[in-house]
Amino acid sequence: MKKISKKRKRIKTKINFVLFVLVTVFVCLGGRVFHIKSIHGAEYESAAKEQQVSRYDSIISPSRGNIVDRNNQPLAISTRVYNIILDVRVLSQNSEKEQEKTINALSEVLGLNADELRGYLVKDPTTGKPMLDTSWKVLAKKQELDIKEKLEAMNLKGVVFENDIKRKYPGGSLAAQVIGFMGNTNYGLEKMYDEEMRGVPGRSFITYDGKNGAIQQEVEAQDGNTIITTLDYTIQTYAEEAVKQSMADYNPENAATVVMNPQTGEILAMASGLKFDPNDPMAIPEGYDKTQWDAMTAKEQNDILANIWKNFCISSTYEPGSIFKPCVVAAAIDEKIVKNDDNFYCSGKKLVADKEIKCHLRSGHGTLSTQDAIAESCNVALMDIGDKMGVPMFYKYQKEFGVGEVTGVDLPDEASASTLMYKESDIRESELATMSFGQSFNTNTLQILNAVSAVINGGNLMKPYIVSQVVDPQGNVVKETKPKVLRKVISQETSDIIKEDMISTIEYGTGKKAKISGYTFGGKTGTAEQIPRSDEKYVVSFVGFIPVENPKYIALTLIYKPEEYADGVTTVAPVMKVLMEKIIKYANIEPNYNANDETSTEEEKVTLLNYTGNSLFDALADLDAKGLSYEIVGNGNNIVNQVPRAGTEVNVGSKILIYVDKNAEGTTESLVTVPDISGKTFDESKEIIEGLGLKLSEGVYSGNVQKTEPAYGTEVKVGTEIKLIMAE
Repeated sequence: MKKISKKRKRIKTKINFVLFVLVTVFVCLGGRVFHIKSIHGAEYESAAKEQQVSRYDSIISPSRGNIVDRNNQPLAISTRVYNIILDVRVLSQNSEKEQEKTINALSEVLGLNADELRGYLVKDPTTGKPMLDTSWKVLAKKQELDIKEKLEAMNLKGVVFENDIKRKYPGGSLAAQVIGFMGNTNYGLEKMYDEEMRGVPGRSFITYDGKNGAIQQEVEAQDGNTIITTLDYTIQTYAEEAVKQSMADYNPENAATVVMNPQTGEILAMASGLKFDPNDPMAIPEGYDKTQWDAMTAKEQNDILANIWKNFCISSTYEPGSIFKPCVVAAAIDEKIVKNDDNFYCSGKKLVADKEIKCHLRSGHGTLSTQDAIAESCNVALMDIGDKMGVPMFYKYQKEFGVGEVTGVDLPDEASASTLMYKESDIRESELATMSFGQSFNTNTLQILNAVSAVINGGNLMKPYIVSQVVDPQGNVVKETKPKVLRKVISQETSDIIKEDMISTIEYGTGKKAKISGYTFGGKTGTAEQIPRSDEKYVVSFVGFIPVENPKYIALTLIYKPEEYADGVTTVAPVMKVLMEKIIKYANIEPNYNANDETSTEEEKVTLLNYTGNSLFDALADLDAKGLSYEIVGNGNNIVNQVPRAGTEVNVGSKILIYVDKNAEGTTESLVTVPDISGKTFDESKEIIEGLGLKLSEGVYSGNVQKTEPAYGTEVKVGTEIKLIMAE
């Protein structure tokens, strides 16, 4: 009995020890749990809830601010769209019937592969979870509301809709380079005013409530501000039509048209010839087929697109040519170096530092006034004026007019051209001469237009701008741009004088083709050969303004490096005329004289100059200015004869025959093309044939010419005998 008692006592002791240990462990664990609960409980609980609900936490994109024209016509807008999301985990927990319903619906509505969707639900044999173990599989982005509503109506399992924003450009390619577009890198106004338009994102998420469970909550996004531009949708359309016509007619590398209010610096239109649609900026550009495009490297494609996307009007520079002449004359008159009625003599060339520099009219303009120098765009007269001014004064005014420097316009990537300008110390006699008529320095389109604006607005160099206001979603103006005078360049008196001179350009000078019946307006033609000169590539331009008394519209339109410069691209005056006619009608500008009082062009007469020896372009420019038509006979750029002869008085509108030689001056052997003289009399044919340096075969001729041997269009050596076949 005693042994049993001792044994029981030992067992009891062991049991008590085990119980003590267990109680101690439980107490310690409980204490630890209490400690964790009291110290880190909220943190761990939050983390646990976050793990449960984070899959439903998403960003709500704000509506990007709109871009509108001055009349609130939308140029860029944001619309609500939706990203379609598949919660694979939720769908996998539903019945096979519900899974198939969802898969088939997504396949039908979104055009997705049903087998691929089913593959997301296949379970991993190791974990028992779907192979695609996610609650956020993006199936389709930026879907319209009708797609969302269609899927919602089907009551599908595991389908989630995420709010997003889609940028649209209602005008398509209209002002595309100005507005820009959204991408990896923004362009245009989308880049310049990104911070103002982007807004503040919101958030859609689930919180956990102990009583009610999961609760869907949203923090609303703050929409971006609206950008109100100075652009006028209608005038922008006119500018687009102008560059489109120029591109179609002359196939240049580019074309541009800018319209501005010269009094304020507000840009009303800015158009480039190369086109793209910002709704699809990566689309194959005009002029390239798919096979041709696909054969290019990615770099080649990107280079082409980048050139199209850039705003040529501010990002590309060139030598401006004669449209700079009003600035030079204005400076000289303001400094009292010359007067408007001073006379100059143009023989067609000027000797400068032992170098002959030719006028655009090689035969010369003869004696002409300062006013006529602008009207007739005489290089020799401008070289004389530049010489009178001297380098320091010329350089000073070049800077004062802002030439070669950024205008400060609120658009990105403006080229200054400062590296393409001579330093004052480097300007020698010959550089001064060529700079006086707009060569040997570069500007961009907006810079030179702004400089001419200062000439005709009373002498104020304005700061151009394209955004007038930034307005928040509640309609409050948060930023506003007012007209800003950068500096006074010339006096009001001088400005009034130059305006009259520029009227003369259209009334009887090189811009005569821009004349609009019933309206007086001013302008200036421009032509500039670009570097390298051996390429014979030109920029042909025209700047015009209206009304003359108080200009509200100034426009510059240009053709940049036309493909066939010598074959008729001598002036942009007709393009400017059409543009101005549209602006006059749109702005309801009243005529300032009775068109019935004008002298009929049939009664007007002009005297022909001697074009022999001139370049083809120079002669055609003068013929255009005189209102004469022409026919070019032969190939080349060197004029060897003209019909009628120099000194002949002809009616405005008459056709002049210009005979050209394709060989350059100075070659030892010249080729000419047999002219078309069918239907002409013997005397007329003889004058033309011999004028080209050809011989007329002996014979008795009567009646009119039927054809020639060699035939019309044949290239022959000078001195070749031509036989006439007369009609019976």
